[in-house]
Amino acid sequence: MKMKKTRRTSRRFVIAFAVAATLLGSGLLTEHEPPAQAANAQRPALAGVPKTISDKLNTYCINCHGPDEQKGRVRFDLLDKLSPEGRVDLLTRMNESVHFEEMPPSGKPQPSDKEREALLAWFSTQLDASADNKLQDKMRYPHYGNVVDHRLLFSGEIKDKAYTPARRWLVSPQIFKERVIDVFQLEGRERENYLSRNFYGVTNPFVLPSASGVKDYDIGLLTGGHLLVMMNNAKWIAGKQVFATKAQIAGHKNLVFENPKDKWYPRNFGPEAFKAVLGSDAPLTAEQLVAAIQQQFELVLLRKANEEELAKYLGLMRQMVDKVGPEIALHQMCTAVLLESEFLYRVQFGGGEADEHGRTKLVPREAAFAISYALGDRAPDAVLMQAAGEGRLLTKADYKREVERLLADETYYRGPVDPSLNGKHYQSNVVSHPKTIRFFRDFFGYRAAAGVFKDSPRAEARYENPGRGTVGTPGALIREADLIVTYHVENDKDVFNQLLTSDKYFVYDQLMGDKGKAIIDEWKHVWNTLKDTPWQTEPKRVLEENFEFIRSQRSLRIDKLDDRRAVGNFVTHMRFFSDYFPRGKTPYPRGPWTHGYYINHSIFYSLPPTPKRGQYYEKPDRPEYWAKKQADAHQDGFKWWDYPLEQPFSIPNRKGILSHPAWLIAHSLNFHTDPIKRGRWIREKLLAGRVPDVPITVDALVPENPHKTFRQRVEQVTTHDDCWKCHKYMNPLGLPFEAYDDFGRFRTEELMEHPENLIKAGNGKTTFDEYPTAPIDMTGSLYGTYDSSLDGDVDDPLQLIDKLAKSDRVRQSFIRHAFRFYMGRNEMLSDSQTLIDADQAYVESGGSFRAVIISLLTSDSFMYRKGQ
Repeated sequence: MKMKKTRRTSRRFVIAFAVAATLLGSGLLTEHEPPAQAANAQRPALAGVPKTISDKLNTYCINCHGPDEQKGRVRFDLLDKLSPEGRVDLLTRMNESVHFEEMPPSGKPQPSDKEREALLAWFSTQLDASADNKLQDKMRYPHYGNVVDHRLLFSGEIKDKAYTPARRWLVSPQIFKERVIDVFQLEGRERENYLSRNFYGVTNPFVLPSASGVKDYDIGLLTGGHLLVMMNNAKWIAGKQVFATKAQIAGHKNLVFENPKDKWYPRNFGPEAFKAVLGSDAPLTAEQLVAAIQQQFELVLLRKANEEELAKYLGLMRQMVDKVGPEIALHQMCTAVLLESEFLYRVQFGGGEADEHGRTKLVPREAAFAISYALGDRAPDAVLMQAAGEGRLLTKADYKREVERLLADETYYRGPVDPSLNGKHYQSNVVSHPKTIRFFRDFFGYRAAAGVFKDSPRAEARYENPGRGTVGTPGALIREADLIVTYHVENDKDVFNQLLTSDKYFVYDQLMGDKGKAIIDEWKHVWNTLKDTPWQTEPKRVLEENFEFIRSQRSLRIDKLDDRRAVGNFVTHMRFFSDYFPRGKTPYPRGPWTHGYYINHSIFYSLPPTPKRGQYYEKPDRPEYWAKKQADAHQDGFKWWDYPLEQPFSIPNRKGILSHPAWLIAHSLNFHTDPIKRGRWIREKLLAGRVPDVPITVDALVPENPHKTFRQRVEQVTTHDDCWKCHKYMNPLGLPFEAYDDFGRFRTEELMEHPENLIKAGNGKTTFDEYPTAPIDMTGSLYGTYDSSLDGDVDDPLQLIDKLAKSDRVRQSFIRHAFRFYMGRNEMLSDSQTLIDADQAYVESGGSFRAVIISLLTSDSFMYRKGQ
């Protein structure tokens, strides 16, 4: 397979009109026999089309999209008869197909470079003449991020000055939560608590997409749905503000709650201005009302109300105080301020005098919020707001000073990476800059693993799907992927390469290092002390004779001799120890009988399993039953995983995030792998390429066949000419990952899981269905790095990953996605110098992602605005 070289097109076309529609769905990609050029030269010129363009359309297109035949119900010879909207739509689709060289189909006569450029120039002219702004709007969406020519972006040819269009940017779900926390002025442990849980009466009105890639874009607008949710939110928040203030005045005893399920309120909340309104027996003065209004503006919008706002709210409060009293008036005012659109937007218009390029800088207040929300989810800290207020947030040096200071601050943004992972089995890891970690988890998209349902018996009943109170096995894997990202980001050296190629992983990290070693040392001490006693046949006597010693070993949690469970717990521990310590092995430092134990996912890294619950928990008076059970478990030698206390550690047949079970599950189907999805991710995220969406007319299903592997069935249905024109960009990149099954387990053979192939049925709990196997073909091809030393066939996924990691294009694609994450939009050609500078900062710093952040947040793309 040979990939065509991308041709340079006009900058104006790339910026405004290279919109990526559903190319196959347009009908323009239907295979057909091309007409002879001589015959088509005799066709009449198309009405309303210049002869030179008409000749080209007659030569390459009209045979299948003209009066005789209309493939895909598309017809070019009636362009002049279409409505303006229909003409724009058809020209746009023609434009895209020619630009992406998807038309004419491969294997058919192609226009020359000059002919293609002439067509594109004419399309662009026609589209420029239209008033259809939908074209430019499409370019703002994440799906079209790779449309702008990659080579041109990093060539240095573009000299345009960078800027970002003036905008209102809806806050993210994380920023919204932080803003609510700020309204209540929560700090310390209470603030940390609410970073990981929800307020009873607040529904977050914002939801980001779950697909891989940057999610938080500036394209959203407030809708009626947002406002309906915010009405209830605002009433509840304002109610808690008023309630907390009353509690401060009257004391915190004997409070009456309207809802017995909702007894929380901010204990330390009670601004003096609110107390003055609620605690005064005398008529309220205008000064008191103004102070309360300004207090709420500072809490909600972090600024004072302007004269117009103050007059509006003062009139509202005066009327309400006279009609319904101070308490309801305060509640209504607080509610109204919470419904100000500014509470839900990030405002970035710029101000001051425009430069010679028509750009204005962010005003200092806007800059403070832009910097803080780029680095985290909290509003600016006091130092940043002071710099803005004193005019020390105007220059690139000012921005750099504050960005570096906040990146070095390990407390201000500190919080969990993903509070939704928190449950009864594990907690999301807490880091100094969660948003930095979120960039990589969004980029790789492994968080989506939690949305893929799996059939647990297919994984030895060790896979727990997400359910009530838990994100299950995928949650544990996602969390461990977060740890890998955190490890490399905090090390901050050669970050992109390390994330792709490092064989170091965290698995069951909760008790690694000194914490786990202390438990293991204690367990070994117990075993060595009591192993020669008759603990199997006379456990009660051994326990009684050694009770003071056993009680002193805190990890055993045997505190009372008369506890009816004490003997059983003692025997269970000893059985557990006997499985490991005589063999010189280290168990995971938590007994599998522990309440809430669901630590079963080591097998998805292709590591040995850990014991299940109940493995050692048999009645102490049945040693012969337990002995047989253990003999069966170890009939082929030691069965369990020898736990590494020092982590991260190396795992064979793994390299980086692309071979991590979380990524592999996220890019899989419920019952199968998904080489197409995996290949598409690599094409679009690492190689800055584009693949059209599946047309609605295509039934994208892999056929069942009990005699063929999944790869063979995928190839059977995707290598037809109509399909291969798109699948050639995905399959060769995704098929090497057939080395891992849909649970992420490495394999050299595939189970032929089909009812016709069933050898022996299992019960799904202790025994499992048996099937024949077939060898895995893990070969593939890498094309798209534009580096002849890297492009070519690969033998397996690890070789593919190594080659990708060496590619300049892959490194630059990381930079492009980082740009989108921190700017909240797709890159334009005018952002070329910003991208080049960020890439150069990364290379010159030895692969520091922090250097990329500093470069981006001090760039013209970040600092300047144009238009509204």
